[in-house]
Amino acid sequence: MIISNIIENFKIFKNIVKFSSKRIKIIFYSENKNYLKYSYLLIESFSKIYPNQILYVSSDRDDYIHSLKVKNLYVGYGFFLQYFFLKIKANNFFLTTTDLGNSILKKTKNINRYIYYFHSAVSTLRAYTSKAFDNYDMILCNGDYQVNEIKKRENLNNFKKKKLIKCGYLYFDYLKKNSNFNKKKNDEILIAPSWNYKEKNFINEDFEKIIEKLLYYNYKVRFRPHPEHFKRSLVFLNRIKDKFNSENFYYDDNIENINSMERAKCLITDNSGIAIEFTLVLKKPTLYYESKNKIHNDEIKDYESLQSFEDTVKDYFGFKFKYDEIQTINKLIKYSITRFKKEKIKKIDKFTKDNFFNMFNAINFVKKNIREILY
Repeated sequence: MIISNIIENFKIFKNIVKFSSKRIKIIFYSENKNYLKYSYLLIESFSKIYPNQILYVSSDRDDYIHSLKVKNLYVGYGFFLQYFFLKIKANNFFLTTTDLGNSILKKTKNINRYIYYFHSAVSTLRAYTSKAFDNYDMILCNGDYQVNEIKKRENLNNFKKKKLIKCGYLYFDYLKKNSNFNKKKNDEILIAPSWNYKEKNFINEDFEKIIEKLLYYNYKVRFRPHPEHFKRSLVFLNRIKDKFNSENFYYDDNIENINSMERAKCLITDNSGIAIEFTLVLKKPTLYYESKNKIHNDEIKDYESLQSFEDTVKDYFGFKFKYDEIQTINKLIKYSITRFKKEKIKKIDKFTKDNFFNMFNAINFVKKNIREILY
């Protein structure tokens, strides 16, 4: 075991040294395979123009690209990840990892341009730390709400202006390309809680009672944890798996969330960004369990004049309920489905057009503006 670890570490080190010996055109870094779907269309488009000039780097051994003309590099976590960020040289470094320069992921002069792209349609106001995007040179923004939020922070702190590209949310393109919007079998209730620093085990444990009540009413329930829960909430997740071991309960740990959204007739969450995708793309109702707000930004008071986009979506299209209403969740589900179809679904197209750049067309925008994006 020790010898095999030494051999593997030597191999990782050797590969990092090899790729650090010359400047690379484009690098993508991914924490794990859950994030590939957010970058795939970008990588696919770039690889056609710059074959064999893209390096896909991951901390996950099982996260790699084999169908495109892309080079792969596994770096793991810890020392080798930090060493890679310090030594690599590139023109364009794409990440969907926040807090660059505020953690072991350091920013160096070896990189001409650090570029952030979003893996969620939520605002920058609450779900991220106050410094989450400060050290990026360019950000591919989903809509004006993110542009306004980032500019406000820059003005408040007199920061150097980042280049904000009005791109649109690339994952919407991916969903449209890979989803079956008219899938007939949509008879499940999807439970997808967010992860939250302020919750015990980083998850709202009231969802256990919600699942219990749904099963009591004979609903088919699909429980889909957030990727962060697998790192931070294993005690609770294992309890859920053991407790609800029945034919109507599905524990969904698949890296792809499209199937779970297609099969659901409604979603129940608290603060998860999946609600935006579920409501605005698949056009189905979301029930929001209201308990604690997800606020990871310790400077949130500076942005009281701005409403977070997730709250805007919740207010326009969502259905809210509290702890004492869990007992009647059966009525809430029926009410939300009926009212959503009658009153809310017809407002979605205009809402998305007003709030997102290049809806379902973000990747074509990137292709047309590639010279502005790439160094």
